[in-house]
Amino acid sequence: MTDRSETAHAGQHSRKHPGTLTVLLLDDHTVMLEALRALIESDDTLVVIATASRVPDAIRLARGMQPDVAVMDVHMPDGGGWAAARGLREVCPDIRLVAFSSFDDALVTRTIAAAGISAFVTKGSEISVLLAAIRGEDVMPTHPQPMPLIRRTIAAGAE
Repeated sequence: MTDRSETAHAGQHSRKHPGTLTVLLLDDHTVMLEALRALIESDDTLVVIATASRVPDAIRLARGMQPDVAVMDVHMPDGGGWAAARGLREVCPDIRLVAFSSFDDALVTRTIAAAGISAFVTKGSEISVLLAAIRGEDVMPTHPQPMPLIRRTIAAGAE
């Protein structure tokens, strides 16, 4: 499998731009990573500094870049969100971990919470819920239609 990790200006954002949070994205679907990046960067206080499609790559990037927040899918190869949370917490003890998944059953949320997740947001939630979770605000997941940009991006990728 090809490494699709991507980095951008390692570590410069939160130091050079006070008031911004640096974000690492982890999802095994490239289309989802691209859509999430666009949605998250629509908020001027958030900067995506890296993306990864595999857990080991995310951990390596986090070790070098020390992001403030990681947004990760729960169900992935290489041990999924649980392994990612544990590994990211080891290399970045103060990182805020936001699980972003279409699976929201009680077992999944309990398991991921035990791994150190700070917030859990379903992929069908409004973008404002995800952005609030990234910023560290208390959030209540919502279950409307999928985020419009993600829905359009996924549809375009299927063509």
